Amino acid sequence: MTIRNHQLMQGLYEGRPAEKLASAAALHAELAPYLQDLPQLTGELGQLRLDCVALARQMTGMDLGRLCGRCAARPDGGCCSAFMADNTDALQILINLLLGVSVLMQPDNGQHCCFLGPRGCLFAVKPIFCLNYNCTHILTGAAPADLSILYQRAAAVLSRQTRIEDLLLAMARDQTISVP
Repeated sequence: MTIRNHQLMQGLYEGRPAEKLASAAALHAELAPYLQDLPQLTGELGQLRLDCVALARQMTGMDLGRLCGRCAARPDGGCCSAFMADNTDALQILINLLLGVSVLMQPDNGQHCCFLGPRGCLFAVKPIFCLNYNCTHILTGAAPADLSILYQRAAAVLSRQTRIEDLLLAMARDQTISVP
């Protein structure tokens, strides 16, 4: 099994969100049957799942769903605009699929992120930009202690996500996974 370098770049990092989703789905279909043979990857995914739950609890505790949902409902989509969907990559989508997240593009209205569902972001593992960005409403409306915990939880997810991406890329370089 192999990934050719041009396919790696085109299929994982370039293109429209639908193309990245298709690349991630193809990789998931190929990789999922072999997960039991990849204990390091499954271990990291298990830890990432816990990190995502801790981050989601912190976000819920800070009522960010309500705050972000109100902003996302604006005509320009706020932070969750259509432009943000371009910050996804196939590896980030693949990691969500490996975690069992159902990633389905929402109807594209040209304003909102196509991965923003009726209950918020569809991703457990969000794009790097989304993990690192907190708008003025969050920064001014949250207690400093809550923000500190939010940053810690987001950093834990991002660190684990990066390790998993490194593992997946190493597997690609070692020719242990492929895309059609």
